Amino acid sequence: MNTNLAYGFTKTELDIAKHTDLLGLLPSLGYTLKRIGSYYTTAEMDSIRIRDPTRWKRYSTRQGGDAITFLQEFCGMRFPEAVDYLLAYHGRSRDSPDRNQPVPRPKPPPPREKPPFVLPPANPDQRRVFAYLRKRCVSEKVIRAFMDAGLLYEDAQYHNCVFVGRDGSGQPRFASKRGTCDRGGSSFKRDVLGSDKRIGFRLPCDPEIEEVAVFEAPIDLMSFCTLCPEVHSNAVALCGLYSGPLDTYLQDHPHLKSIKFLLDNDEPGIAAAKEMREKYKADGYKVEIRVPKYGKDWNAQLKYKLTGVLEEVKKPKSEENPTKKEEPQPMADLKKLISNKTAMDNQWREERQADKETASALRDASVTQIIEDPEKFARYLTMQGDNPSYSAGNVALAMAQLPEATVLHTRSHWKDLGRFVLDPELDNGASIFTRSSTGRGYSLTSVYDIAQTQGRELRTPQLRDNTEAMDAALTALLNFSPVQVVADENLSAGAYYDPRKMTLAVNPGYSDSHAFAAIAAEIAQARFHDRGRNPAYSREGCELSAQSVSYILCRRFGIQRELPDLTGMANRCQGWTPEDRLAFLKEIQGMSRQIGGSIEKTIAPPQRAAPARRGEER
Repeated sequence: MNTNLAYGFTKTELDIAKHTDLLGLLPSLGYTLKRIGSYYTTAEMDSIRIRDPTRWKRYSTRQGGDAITFLQEFCGMRFPEAVDYLLAYHGRSRDSPDRNQPVPRPKPPPPREKPPFVLPPANPDQRRVFAYLRKRCVSEKVIRAFMDAGLLYEDAQYHNCVFVGRDGSGQPRFASKRGTCDRGGSSFKRDVLGSDKRIGFRLPCDPEIEEVAVFEAPIDLMSFCTLCPEVHSNAVALCGLYSGPLDTYLQDHPHLKSIKFLLDNDEPGIAAAKEMREKYKADGYKVEIRVPKYGKDWNAQLKYKLTGVLEEVKKPKSEENPTKKEEPQPMADLKKLISNKTAMDNQWREERQADKETASALRDASVTQIIEDPEKFARYLTMQGDNPSYSAGNVALAMAQLPEATVLHTRSHWKDLGRFVLDPELDNGASIFTRSSTGRGYSLTSVYDIAQTQGRELRTPQLRDNTEAMDAALTALLNFSPVQVVADENLSAGAYYDPRKMTLAVNPGYSDSHAFAAIAAEIAQARFHDRGRNPAYSREGCELSAQSVSYILCRRFGIQRELPDLTGMANRCQGWTPEDRLAFLKEIQGMSRQIGGSIEKTIAPPQRAAPARRGEER
């Protein structure tokens, strides 16, 4: 029987869950289905499209998937909860002795209350958002105008672009976050919790102008303003393909008589534009559809105008000019091609550098939170113990993007371990720094949490008392002592480093696990002291670092121990620079990794992770 060992699901059960008919499931969850042409949508979220009854797509966020991912995204379920729910929906129970035994259909999850709308805190320095939009070719003048109008800023925590939608009175009612760190052409996109989708993102309305321009995304609107500097008002970005923001704008400004749709030149954008054209023509509005001539959207058009580089897109046929024939192409202008290649290479380098700068800023922000928040510091220690090969900075960077992650690997490394990343999760990884394939400098790569994968059970070293493996581990651990080790049966603790005598005393009367944890902490103390060569050493000042090293090592080898005492952490880091905070974490990680690597080599674990390839995980 083929079984998902991570959660105990059989392949048959996963297939049943994945192929659930959404047209039956969604009404049971409280959604109202509407048929529009060849697809279904819902009254509650009309950017959802269902053409295949087992697949959904939400064009406002570019997300999609099967019934499992639907429950994860809109019902707040984790993967195993979603599969269990769907099995019960189909009358199958994983908990019964006979998995084929029918069970009552579950009650739909209760509707979630809409959270209050709160704008993310603004970063005093707006340079990363400014740099990101400049690399997208948006003009400096347009960026500053949007910032000055309170429509755009950089959030303090993750340095996202925050596009603010204000109602007719100027009050913020909606906000859309757009990541400034692109991963393979895509980046983080999400509305701020509690946002009113009916407001969207919009410019003020000039009472002398009777036309409104409609875009899909705020960056498209800003790109159009760069292309047409005379545009300062009468524009709406839907932040997707939901027409609600346009409806509200028209209600707020009844003098408007004409609508110009400037949506994306792709299948969803053109289909939505045509659908809306019929809707608003029926309401008495004059409607025009205009699509970018070059590329998928207005930002691509802007880039082409400024750089001469045309982004490759699969362009659908347009009904606006059904009889237009392809013009004959002139012979290649080699000089121009070389110039375009140079421009494209320069742009690529600039974008990669901007991505790395954004990731560095995100890492530094996460490190600050880890140092200042005991709960996050405890989470960091656990993550570092579960991912010993990862640098402190990369663990902090991953925590910022995947707060609930446990074990992380690249897609190829998961494959080496007999697991594969679930298709719906491929765009939801975390970006971390990795040494480039040439060995010179660093680039960004995506890693995924074990919860985003399926496959073979992942086994890790588990040290137990009174075993040969534990004896070997303790031997390897003691070999890291830089000072003489002595036995002391009268010692009130498992181990103690005396900085005056420069000796490590060990009480052999304690259990192996207790001794491992105590010895690890005291060896760390001894190594921090460096045989008296560290003039800044104090036992009290190094206690948190030493206990953190011990905790990471215990976590790595499956030994239970309490978290270090984290009281007073906030006072300890006062006055620290970002470099100081990162150096503190690096010191802990470096020592635990060095000791742990030596231990692992001695205990012959049942499954050892495949060696990290150059260009992957560091």
